[in-house]
Formats: sequence, C-alpha cells, structure tokens
Amino acid sequence: MVRFLNSRLFKFLFVIACLAIFTMSLMPGKQLPKGLPWDKALHFIGYAGLAFLARMGSKKHPSWQIIIGCILFSLLIEFLQQFIPNRGFEWMDLMANSLGVLTGVVVGYLLKPYLVKD
Repeated sequence: MVRFLNSRLFKFLFVIACLAIFTMSLMPGKQLPKGLPWDKALHFIGYAGLAFLARMGSKKHPSWQIIIGCILFSLLIEFLQQFIPNRGFEWMDLMANSLGVLTGVVVGYLLKPYLVKD
C-alpha cells in the first residue's frame, strides 16, 4: 500500500484544530450557534479528531503522552469556562472529551502505518 500523507500536514492540522477548539470553547454561551446537535457528541468528535491528528503527526511522542496532553488541554478549557459568561465546568464534557481522546489515539495508532510516510 502506498503511504501518501506527510506527518507535517497532520501537525499543521493539529495546531488549527487546537485553535478552533480553544476559540469555540471559550466563546460566551450566548454567542454559540443555535440548534447544535447533542453537546456531548460534539465534545467526543472534536477531541477524537484532535487526538487523531496528534497521533498521526507525532514521530517521537508515545501515545500515552498524547492522551495526557489532550486531556490536560480539555481540563484547562473546562476550567477556563468558569470565567466565561453562560459557560461553566462540566464533568460530563470532560468525560466525553477524554473518551474522544482515547478513541482518536487508538484509531490514529491503527491507521498511521497505512497513511503516513515519514
């Protein structure tokens, strides 16, 4: 099988994803788009994507470091939301984020040998 993607692309996409999650997560509650689907699914999908990009883009960091780093990023955002109008810390958000991180890292670990040429 031909590996056709470069890990630098995933690193770039990881940075963009971090900025997007950080920005959207720290918007005041009234500025969020209306009619979003189930909140916890969005958390799961967002952090699964973030962790997937991190796993695919990293050459030297083991999966456990990526998992801890992404979960700490999630925890930081949940903490900062306490200071944003109409937002707050939610343990279930942190749980959905963490499950997404674990899923994203596992999927990235399984697919990386087939997709990324280093």
